[in-house]
Amino acid sequence: MKTLYRPVGLTEMKLILDLHLGGFPPRLPEQPIFYPVLNKPYADQIAREWNTKDLFSGYAGFVTEFDVASPYIDQYEEHVVGARHHLELWIPAEEMDDFNHQIVGPIRVVDIYYGTDYVGLIPGGSVFENQSAAQQLITWKNILECNAMDFYSEIREHWQHIFTSYPYWSQRGFTGYGLSEATKNEVLGTMKEYWNGLFPDMVLLSLGKEAL
Repeated sequence: MKTLYRPVGLTEMKLILDLHLGGFPPRLPEQPIFYPVLNKPYADQIAREWNTKDLFSGYAGFVTEFDVASPYIDQYEEHVVGARHHLELWIPAEEMDDFNHQIVGPIRVVDIYYGTDYVGLIPGGSVFENQSAAQQLITWKNILECNAMDFYSEIREHWQHIFTSYPYWSQRGFTGYGLSEATKNEVLGTMKEYWNGLFPDMVLLSLGKEAL
């Protein structure tokens, strides 16, 4: 078995969540190769220095970690594409179904980096419609103040938005939105408590990291 890493942007992260962390989405026509990397420092570098500055990535980089079974994964040659630690595997797009079936256990998100232009997943057709991640947190606060059961139900409904933005909310201040640090921590603490009950096998990262 080999542990691999892949830095992904917000769009691809949502597609991975659609698969319940069970695999990676098919490549786009202009993406003939899937590039997992062989060490976390390289994945961190891409997520921090590239994804956080990229519009299509949603100005966020999610570092995923996953295990792939041997002897299947051993057929792919390791490629050095820069510095000594810039090690990749090159998986043809047409082999992605087989690759996904060889992933052992769920894909894990081990670090998240946010750029200054991050706005998060923007829901449609809900109480959070067209709201940025910062605005969503204020709405979460309002829901909790009104009805804890509604708060619980919305967590179950909008879990992907929480998974991708919770570390962003944790690391940033929102006093400019009228939200004190104490109230923010109360909202996030309750959210994590309910999350752990709803999704005990899905780790919710507490802190993201700033882009350089």
